[in-house]
Amino acid sequence: MGSKDLNTWVSDKLMVLLGYSQTDVVKYLIAKAKKSESPDELVGELLDCGLSLSGDTRAFAEEIYARVPRKTTGVNLYQQQEAEAALLLKKQKKKFPFRG
Repeated sequence: MGSKDLNTWVSDKLMVLLGYSQTDVVKYLIAKAKKSESPDELVGELLDCGLSLSGDTRAFAEEIYARVPRKTTGVNLYQQQEAEAALLLKKQKKKFPFRG
């Protein structure tokens, strides 16, 4: 996602969440998302900015966190969720083995 597309996406989401959007706020949130080490940390930043704790706020934090470019070589949110789902499936297979 390009920088302009990301700015537009964040601006649109802020309009839904807050009812307004400002360029400086968009840039600030993108910078916070880049520096955050997890979506949960970003939720805290959003709460500090005046957003209320809700499913929409959490979803916004997870989405923006996944969309911002990062220089780290760690696992991104999608890869983390995929690994967690695979682990859950493995646990379920152990707990409920197929009996055919």
